[in-house]
Amino acid sequence: MNERGNVMIENIEAVAADIDMTLTSKGGLLPEPTRKAFQILHEHGVMIGLATGREIEEKLHHAGEIWNLGFELDFIVGMNGGMVYNRHTGSMYAAELMTIAEMKEILNYLMPMIVKHRISINAEGGGNQNAMYIQGELLESAKRHGFVFVDKTGDADGFCDRRAYKFLFRSDPEYGQELRDAFLARFGENYQIIETFPGTVEIMHQGIDKGSGLKRYAEEADIDMKNIISFGDNENDNTLLQVSGWGVCLKDGSEGTKRFADALTDYDCKEGGVGHYLIDHYLQPNHMI
Repeated sequence: MNERGNVMIENIEAVAADIDMTLTSKGGLLPEPTRKAFQILHEHGVMIGLATGREIEEKLHHAGEIWNLGFELDFIVGMNGGMVYNRHTGSMYAAELMTIAEMKEILNYLMPMIVKHRISINAEGGGNQNAMYIQGELLESAKRHGFVFVDKTGDADGFCDRRAYKFLFRSDPEYGQELRDAFLARFGENYQIIETFPGTVEIMHQGIDKGSGLKRYAEEADIDMKNIISFGDNENDNTLLQVSGWGVCLKDGSEGTKRFADALTDYDCKEGGVGHYLIDHYLQPNHMI
């Protein structure tokens, strides 16, 4: 873990948290401890926000309603930092999408490996819903959540017919590492490839990450980074934990991300690790609960 001392920040002005496997299990509701902690912090003027790999779309704008919080979230860092929304000003920042030429170059280079191992891939952002080899539970999960993939299996040009923020690859971990090594050898100077879930890696431009996205929000909101506490569980959360005044990794998070954290939760995601941590280490000591 980080060695910034063992004293948690005293004046929390904002909380930023990843969604999947940090706040909730995939597609789940907020555990009760987390919902309770967020409501109390909100009542005390603390900004509550998300830092997610997802594109900022209608559903995220209404996460507070979906999670029965009684208020909507104050900010959203989306697309791993490629999008930043401030509810109080209405401002929305969006990074440049990959060009169609860039997308084709990357995809054509990786296609032999994708075909050989039947690696699931989809584009995300900019309205691009194209996909290849999406099947089984991944396809059923998408249907349950109302997301429709456009099947472009075997059609690289069709897959790249619309610009996107990133590519997502899902495979067995051994193939994921092979793909990562091959990609970085060719494109590592201008692009990044990061793990967001075991077996899932994402490709984006360099310089886009959750940490820089959170800094962008904090600067506009006039919040000191030292007064932000953040929560995450995997590689794409590393910069988020690093730049915050206090970064916390979930008990069941990746070993790599734990090394970037100032602390770990005592409870896992399903048990409401974020909420328990805030209650035990901030709300109760400060007599807010």
